[in-house]
Amino acid sequence: MTEEKAASPAPEAATKAQSTPLAAASSPTPEPAQPEPAHIQADDEEPDEIDVDSSWGEDAVSSTASISSSILDYRKENGRTYHAYRDGKYLIPNDEQESERLDFQHHLWYLTLDGRLGFAPPAHPEAKFTGRVLDVGTGTGIWAIDFGDEHPDAHVIGVDLSPIQPSFIPPNVNFQIDDLEDEWTFSQPFDYIHVRAMSGSIKNWSAFLERCIENLKPGGWLEVQEPGRPIADDDTFPPDCALAKATALFAEGLAAAGSPLLDVFTLKDLFNEAGFVSYDEKRAYWPSNPWPKDKKLKEIALWSNTNLSAGVEGFLMAVATRFLGWSLPEVTVLSAQARADLNDRRIHAYWPVISAFAQKPE
Repeated sequence: MTEEKAASPAPEAATKAQSTPLAAASSPTPEPAQPEPAHIQADDEEPDEIDVDSSWGEDAVSSTASISSSILDYRKENGRTYHAYRDGKYLIPNDEQESERLDFQHHLWYLTLDGRLGFAPPAHPEAKFTGRVLDVGTGTGIWAIDFGDEHPDAHVIGVDLSPIQPSFIPPNVNFQIDDLEDEWTFSQPFDYIHVRAMSGSIKNWSAFLERCIENLKPGGWLEVQEPGRPIADDDTFPPDCALAKATALFAEGLAAAGSPLLDVFTLKDLFNEAGFVSYDEKRAYWPSNPWPKDKKLKEIALWSNTNLSAGVEGFLMAVATRFLGWSLPEVTVLSAQARADLNDRRIHAYWPVISAFAQKPE
């Protein structure tokens, strides 16, 4: 589950970044299985660099009411804040900057899923769905709120480690602060469990999926929506570019923390092993910037670029400084260099995205 700007590094700072631990990478994490190349056609008629509007507005995100002050006593570190409940479990910030990124990411998912909140039958916009829904890692709660609005007769529960959800919500939606890798204590099972962008947050996906199926009604649905690791179909995304180094650093830090990135191309096997049936998946792509020629991919790429540019420093800060010995200036420099690569249309990188869904047997 979410998600700023650093000044451009001085030449000597850039030189230092090249000698950081990442440049001499130690025992890289295993590479995941790779999908078939997407063969996305690049648009060579656009300029090489893109301009990104960093003005996001001033809307603040309210905290959920009536929770203990200890949960609000966030960890403050390197200019960012992190959740207090189960401190250290989730390694991405929970401040307003990250909340804004999460809401941008929600729109990116909305575009990717063709204007839907999910592909499992309960998420169909025209479904007369009246069951119980669990949103795992709800973040700002925007998915849960949208689902509650779209299905007013459903009961939606959003769970997260951080109380960053708004107070004014639909009457059929409520939020809870909890760690869903602990024992689940819900009074009733669910008809639909939604999991999004939790790679790197869940230590044991097999155990987690088993817990999901235990807490579904017979015939209930689980949907997992996750991006994979970035790739390219050509030689424009070399492993020594800053963006590739940043993504490798992120994976290495999460592995060191005990929550490795999920290989999204193993989801089918994981679902089957947990006992799910009727498995299906939809695949899509998040280009690093509007380099593709396809009109829809170009629009998705604009939002993908905004999401990643806003999040890269937050993604790296805790994993690199807590687990890999990096300093704040080193992370800041690499983040700025990675953002420059994200805006370079000559780099044809993209993230494969999978929405996997399956059913508990009747």
